[in-house]
Amino acid sequence: MKQGPQPPPRLVVWWEGLETWVQLAISFPIFAMLTFLINVGAFSQPVPRSIFYGLFEGGVLSGLMAVATSTERGRRG
Repeated sequence: MKQGPQPPPRLVVWWEGLETWVQLAISFPIFAMLTFLINVGAFSQPVPRSIFYGLFEGGVLSGLMAVATSTERGRRG
């Protein structure tokens, strides 16, 4: 027999319950630091350039996550 869709994990429900600005405030520093470390380590970029790239790419990734979360929240709700 085919079962219905599984409910999302509690962490996903909690994340989708947050306001968008809170999601951005949480995710931006994480993404900025992660992309900074990737640029310094894996791509051997100079530190000042890696800081710029980390801030820029962190903002883009945080924005994409906020849009994806909003889309999923709307799809489920």
